[in-house]
Amino acid sequence: MQSIERRYRREFIPAMAAYVVVLFLSMYALRAVDATWARGLLALLPAVPIVFVARAVLRFVRDSDEMQRRIQLEAFAQASLVLTLGSFSLGLLALAGVVRVDTGLALILVLPAYMLAYGVFACITARRYR
Repeated sequence: MQSIERRYRREFIPAMAAYVVVLFLSMYALRAVDATWARGLLALLPAVPIVFVARAVLRFVRDSDEMQRRIQLEAFAQASLVLTLGSFSLGLLALAGVVRVDTGLALILVLPAYMLAYGVFACITARRYR
């Protein structure tokens, strides 16, 4: 398991660092670009490092032992449920006029919220199995 965790960190950390750098650079560059196609390309650029983050996570889960896979599966499921139920509830409140939701902001926060929930649930689930 040690080598799997080392490989995961070796793949995940640079990919996340690249995501942060590309995100800030693309947001900065968007201010100077007017062409729609270029704005679209710049806006989507941060998704490229996220593909490598996803690859690192999937390889970690795939190559882990059965217990670690179970922990990860439960964490994925719990995070998915929390995020989808939260999004659904927020949507219902928005339709009822109770809250105003900036859809662009709401959509951009889906991935960070999912990753946060997944991390929290992975820690909780791992503790439960110890």
